[in-house]
Amino acid sequence: MVAPMSARTLTYRTGLLTLFRELLYTLAQMGEEPLAAAFIPTFQALREKWQKTLIEEIALLEALTKAQAAVDRADGALDRFVTRVSHVVDDHTAGSTRKQLRMALFKGKAISRFRRPVLGRQLTEMTEWSSILAKYGVAALSVLAPEAEVLHAAGRNAEALRAAAQRANREFRDLGTRKQLFDEVNASRKEADGALAKLPFQNPALPQDFSDGFFYSEAPRDEEETLEDVKGSIGELEAQLAERRALLKLMEDDAAAQKKTEEEQRTQTQKADDLEAQAQALLAQAAGLRVKGK
Repeated sequence: MVAPMSARTLTYRTGLLTLFRELLYTLAQMGEEPLAAAFIPTFQALREKWQKTLIEEIALLEALTKAQAAVDRADGALDRFVTRVSHVVDDHTAGSTRKQLRMALFKGKAISRFRRPVLGRQLTEMTEWSSILAKYGVAALSVLAPEAEVLHAAGRNAEALRAAAQRANREFRDLGTRKQLFDEVNASRKEADGALAKLPFQNPALPQDFSDGFFYSEAPRDEEETLEDVKGSIGELEAQLAERRALLKLMEDDAAAQKKTEEEQRTQTQKADDLEAQAQALLAQAAGLRVKGK
């Protein structure tokens, strides 16, 4: 059982439901003590403000969730498009044209690495895709240019939507209604605590810790954890650790594949340069032979 004590400062990270239980506890205690009745209207008003703040927080959570869903949809569409374009480049181009196209589009990265960011850098690197696809004179790529523009615009809109939702949430928590609610609750708790703490000096019949019983000594918590609860939480943490290790392995494999791809590209480029040099030398010899033949 939690022992009562004087009001402590509630941090901004405290959940709204926990804050609600703090307010209800204080109201319940004050409702049973006539000497504290004068403070009940203040805490009733805070309870009403809490309800409005909760509604606002739910609306912000909804906006954040919808924005993230839009981001994931846009990112998925762009990723699928990247894969399609890569196949078209391989199927309809060759030699230096293919090399130039892949560098212009994928910036020398493996497809898996290029697609990895959820919008962000990938969206930035795809800014010129529409014009790149249109200008190389490859019909199979040119027809994809309008789609590239549409998908990129959807990505920009989704990213802007997410940024706006995140900004509104930060303002709500750092400056707006939520922060103001916590400031008011803390100020009211301290004021009530200070006033109630003076009463034993005015009325010796009251215990010296009279004011302590109106506030939780620590954040309210649910029922004590059982052995199964602890085992379950450990299992969840181990699952999360396994996921992070799998992601690390994937990133390491991608990095190795990217390095191998870059080495192969350098080798192929060198071979192409050598072949071009040999071809030029042969052309020069052929030209010399023609002169001699004449």
